[in-house]
Amino acid sequence: MALPTQSIQLAGLQTESRNANSADIDHLTTLELCSVLNSEDATIHKAVASCIPVIAEVIDSVAHRIRNGGRLFYIGAGTSGRLGVLDASEIPPTYSAPADQFIALVAGGDHALRHAKEGAEDDRVGPQRDLGPFDINPQVDSLIGIASSGRTPYVLGGLAYAKALGCMTIGLVCVSPSEVAAEGNADHLITAVTGPEVVTGSTRMKAGTATKLVLNMISTGIMIKLGKTYGNLMVDLRATNLKLRQRARNVLRAVAGPACTSSDAELDTLLEACHGSVKLACASLSLRLPPPLAEERLEKHDGVLARVLEEDRAKDTSSSAKDETLVLCVDAGGSSCKALVLSTDGRTGNGSAGPCNVSTMGVAPTIAAIKSAISDALSNHPSAQNCSLRMATFTAAWVGIAGYDRPSIQPQVDKALSALLRLPIGEGLIVSTDIDLLPAAITPTSEIDSAIVLVAGTGSIAMRYQKHASGFVRTGRAGGWGHLLGDDGSGYSLGREGARIALQASDAHRSTNPKSRDLSCFSPLGAAVLKHVQKLDPSCEPEDILSGILSLGGDPEHTTGPVPSPAKAVAQLAEVVLSLSQSDEEANRIVNDGAASLSRLVTLLAQSDKLDLSRTALVFGGGLMQDRLYRSKVLEHLRQQLGDFAHVEFVAHPVQSGAQHLLSRCTKSLEQLQQ
Repeated sequence: MALPTQSIQLAGLQTESRNANSADIDHLTTLELCSVLNSEDATIHKAVASCIPVIAEVIDSVAHRIRNGGRLFYIGAGTSGRLGVLDASEIPPTYSAPADQFIALVAGGDHALRHAKEGAEDDRVGPQRDLGPFDINPQVDSLIGIASSGRTPYVLGGLAYAKALGCMTIGLVCVSPSEVAAEGNADHLITAVTGPEVVTGSTRMKAGTATKLVLNMISTGIMIKLGKTYGNLMVDLRATNLKLRQRARNVLRAVAGPACTSSDAELDTLLEACHGSVKLACASLSLRLPPPLAEERLEKHDGVLARVLEEDRAKDTSSSAKDETLVLCVDAGGSSCKALVLSTDGRTGNGSAGPCNVSTMGVAPTIAAIKSAISDALSNHPSAQNCSLRMATFTAAWVGIAGYDRPSIQPQVDKALSALLRLPIGEGLIVSTDIDLLPAAITPTSEIDSAIVLVAGTGSIAMRYQKHASGFVRTGRAGGWGHLLGDDGSGYSLGREGARIALQASDAHRSTNPKSRDLSCFSPLGAAVLKHVQKLDPSCEPEDILSGILSLGGDPEHTTGPVPSPAKAVAQLAEVVLSLSQSDEEANRIVNDGAASLSRLVTLLAQSDKLDLSRTALVFGGGLMQDRLYRSKVLEHLRQQLGDFAHVEFVAHPVQSGAQHLLSRCTKSLEQLQQ
């Protein structure tokens, strides 16, 4: 078939632009070539991440329509069409979805899956012909048009045809602006701009990978919303081969927990009675009901196993369990997230996760880390080990989050935590900054009216609190400017001064005889810093200690877990300074200056509100304050400036005092009700 001679303009498409990073790729070694490919692929997740809000809307909309009997059609040409076919064909065997629920059409027909069909993608009326036999119902059916270039005529025609019928339409493109956007026939437009390809125009590469990630997210999200999973377990599979049969047994045992004592043969018999449906077998086994009755329960809850089991748990809760009070406290700090579940009998469960500064990480990652820490704590509590977060009932919860003091973030965080814990804000759920947890440690002390909290870790800050009936309320703040402008007396501050002394010695060493092993230029503190750095980075040389200090943050390409910031890397040197402060004049001066800086923050808050120190507590928090010598230096300065506080306390584990405070409040409320 002769191709039309009409020319088209591709120069404006990002996918058709030349990639400067791969301009000489044909001259690279194979290792260099692979490195370029890998580094370019590493940019794809950012392109997809920017589309997540729209993808979430698509998942919710399509799931609702499919729940009401609808179908999702995929259309595309070339790689885009093949990826649609791949996604649609994997859903039925993975999630036991009907074969006609996800339907993919590729320009040129199924033959084009293996053999390119010339001109097929330019057939704008082709989709109308291809979709016609499916008797589309615009009330419930949806169509997603996939075109990396954003201009494929076959896709443009399909979106226009489906839109004219009244279907919900989705566009998936990898350029901006795009003709899909210009024509306006996509109700939802997902634009994952992946930029120039390593091989110009080869959209099977970055654009194709982004497309696969988006389609995976959409179809998986729809299946989860339709109840095809229980937690992250694939419960709606059918055991049709040996591998799936073993997976089915594993899922049954995971869902039923310790109560499942059945042998493999007994589980296979149950699966056979359930016609191979793992979800039905899970319901039958967990509810101890015959399959027909278990199936009725599933139908009542639209096939969502979690709802079935939650209803059964609520009905079957024993009176002793009803009487048990569980409280939760979470310390979501900038370095790590700690959670503690506490019950009336004093038993606890501890959990942990990664860093949680919501101002720097964003709401979704922070909530995910908090959720992980709480789930971990539940699994470690003796009476809640088999209780998932969605099934747990907390009488009260207090979540302290680093970075929560930004007003623009608070409504999003409050809404997410209230939904996660099923507790209303102010009525069972307290959300605050992580520092606000610290005064809870002195709440039981009746002679205290106010408190000042001094936190020194990587950074430094002081807060003033006034005691009220419900606890301490913040009334003032000093410091907390960050390491660029302040944080005097913090771990970063002490580490920075120690690093400077070592760097000055390094400059002198480099200027005199850099090849010499003579380290006479280094003072005891400078030598100790060098030794500390070389212990972590043996390749560090005295003449280039700066590189060694900065490398304390870790190599992002080879470090497992969160990579410390430069400020945290420098703050690691504070322990070197503190360890020498009693024997070395330089270290002692640094520590003394730092303690004086911290005492000034406290003094400012105490004097500005004219606090009565005989009724004021001083609370220390943060990693640096674990050092008793440093705390004593701060107290020494404060005695000289203010006098003695009525109560001084170091809080090593804020979640413990926070949980105890909540439990005490719950107990008092219960006693008042009983009276």
